[in-house]
Amino acid sequence: MIAGRIAVAPVLVTPLVIAMVLAVIEIGLVAYSRSVLNAAAESAVRTAAAFNGDTTIGEARFRALVSNELRSGAITDIRWYSTLDTLTMRVHSTLPLVGPLVPVTLTTDASAYHEVWP
Repeated sequence: MIAGRIAVAPVLVTPLVIAMVLAVIEIGLVAYSRSVLNAAAESAVRTAAAFNGDTTIGEARFRALVSNELRSGAITDIRWYSTLDTLTMRVHSTLPLVGPLVPVTLTTDASAYHEVWP
């Protein structure tokens, strides 16, 4: 009787362990993608601000940094906002997922002072 109960336990526990492992991988991918997007957006905004607010140079810098780290369709929208002294970049992206979960979208903002030299 005891041998029958021991054989059933791995059958019940294995799906739970697999689900937990996939969840940990998902959380790791989301954290990594968020870190990459934040660093790339900050670098792009600083580059654009250094080149007199030229957003095409900043966006090229952003895409160069992200292209090696994330899949090509991850970035869905890039918007630039400029005030008198601040340049802001807002990036919307969809994150890669391992399991059959709902796709996660992430919005990242980065700002830098836009200095105009005489």
